[in-house]
Amino acid sequence: MRNIFGFFQVISMVLLASAVTAQVRQITPDVAREMALAGEIVLIDIREPFEWQQTGLPDVALTAAMRSDNFIETLIAIRNQNPDIPLALFCRTANRSGAVTRQLYDAGLTDVIDVIEGIAGSADGPGWAARGLPVRAIDEPVNAAILTVQP
Repeated sequence: MRNIFGFFQVISMVLLASAVTAQVRQITPDVAREMALAGEIVLIDIREPFEWQQTGLPDVALTAAMRSDNFIETLIAIRNQNPDIPLALFCRTANRSGAVTRQLYDAGLTDVIDVIEGIAGSADGPGWAARGLPVRAIDEPVNAAILTVQP
């Protein structure tokens, strides 16, 4: 009887973990840009500064280098400006953004979105650059339609 009860506990935990992961919302770069321009999300590029210099940044994205010491503080500062607007995370191929989005979601920040494909593309699609979406240099301002200020 214990074995059957233990089996059902394991199955329940697997199903619950799958349900939580399934709730993380994903959008494509073109949808992310439209939503950012409409004020429906705040797009945050979590790549490293050298990557921003190599490829440029999405014209509508703020930055928060995920390996920096102030990564969490930057996310909190952005969230505090927009407590009711989802944060959408973006990286090179969506590996990092997917992992961080899931970690934030699991920690209780459920208003986060993973922008799949990234700037370079992935198995999910061609990416920001190949879609021909606008980029800016790291020293250029964010698109004027974006009202959130870079912390």
